[in-house]
Amino acid sequence: MERREIKRTAKKLLKGNWKVAILNLIIISVLTGAISQGIFTLIGSGSSFTMIDSVMQGNLDNSTMAVEPTITASLLTSLVSILVSFVSGLLNAGYAWNILDMVDGAKLTIEGMFQTFKKERIFKTTGLIIVTTILIMLWSLLFIIPGIIKSYSYSQALNLMKDNPSISIMEALDQSREMMKGNKWKFFLLQLSFLLWYIVPFVLFGLFTLGSIQTITARLEASPNEGIFVILGFLLAFLAILLFVILISFFIEPYRVTSQQVFYRSLTDSDVYNTERKKGDNQYNEDYEGKQLDDVDF
Repeated sequence: MERREIKRTAKKLLKGNWKVAILNLIIISVLTGAISQGIFTLIGSGSSFTMIDSVMQGNLDNSTMAVEPTITASLLTSLVSILVSFVSGLLNAGYAWNILDMVDGAKLTIEGMFQTFKKERIFKTTGLIIVTTILIMLWSLLFIIPGIIKSYSYSQALNLMKDNPSISIMEALDQSREMMKGNKWKFFLLQLSFLLWYIVPFVLFGLFTLGSIQTITARLEASPNEGIFVILGFLLAFLAILLFVILISFFIEPYRVTSQQVFYRSLTDSDVYNTERKKGDNQYNEDYEGKQLDDVDF
């Protein structure tokens, strides 16, 4: 299926589902922010009470007060960030699965977004997210490009696990790698067509600002007060562009995710992929271990 056809199909599928798709995005943002803020608040309260208790008992000297809270706060902040990122990952995976259900003919719902949190799903899904993240990070240590290529190779693993809950983590990754052979470039171009909506406004603002640096400098030299107003004007313009990008993302994100899920379903429905699955019998290819560097084709 060509890129234009994929995007056209995505638009048709979203008719009558835009409100729920946007509402789900808002729920993800609110939940992620609330969880992060709630945990940090609890940690902050706990740390304060612990310090007060230590001071009252005389167990805390000045050097400890200066260093220990900083180290503890840094560790806790890192742990909270990791926890929130995994919660966010599960929510976003649930959002994508919910969209996939819509692609398959179901009505888009709010509760469908939480299917990754079901008891029979959450541990394996979390495991897949962790393993995929680690593998991509390890490949990125070689250079940035191998990490990017692998992110495309493994991009369909979560969808494969959605379609087949009994599949193992390594089977999902291996099947995704097989599925994306020769399709990475198509997927990249599909994603790029949406990424431009976010990049172009900032690029245009940057070019406009660079072209106006001499004007700003001249205004500051001639009249500092007037120059300050010019700078404030540019700052307001930047904030306006940022607000525009945030608002437009509520339209672009459902459209982008739906297009990606239509792309995935077009691959699973293709005769070529189904033939390859039958040949491999859906099993993880152990011979592939140690030969991942060979998989660099787009």
